[in-house]
Amino acid sequence: TTEIYTLSLHDALPIYGISEADLQKIAQLALEERSNSVTSALNSGRMGEALQESLRKPPYGIRDEKVKADSTELVASVLLAIKPAEIEKHLSTLSDVQLDTLMKYIYRGLATYENSNAYLIWHEKTLAKAGLGSIVRAMAEKKSVLDTAGVAEE
Repeated sequence: TTEIYTLSLHDALPIYGISEADLQKIAQLALEERSNSVTSALNSGRMGEALQESLRKPPYGIRDEKVKADSTELVASVLLAIKPAEIEKHLSTLSDVQLDTLMKYIYRGLATYENSNAYLIWHEKTLAKAGLGSIVRAMAEKKSVLDTAGVAEE
């Protein structure tokens, strides 16, 4: 049998010599890169590309709530730009990992109480595509954009 060990990014920091501050910088730079790419794709009407790009390099393993909130706003801007009739078409291009990441962002977005109708439509369509396991993974995984509860305190 093969055993799989998972190590959270935060737990791996000392092993790889990455400081918390460096991780914050990396997350911020990744967000800026994604924001530029998403804005370009949205301005060009490439909604599928914008969706995939918005889900790339999510801010897992960091404590900076601003980066997580800004990342959620970036994903929200894409979700709101896509017409409801086109949601399924764009979901069909996402991998299982991307669908799970999207579900995490949907839950974080729902927690803001803004654009709830749009998030509920996306939730319904994502659930239909990804299945109930996506909800379980979104709620249970340590690496999350939802909150810092999964990050070990030092």
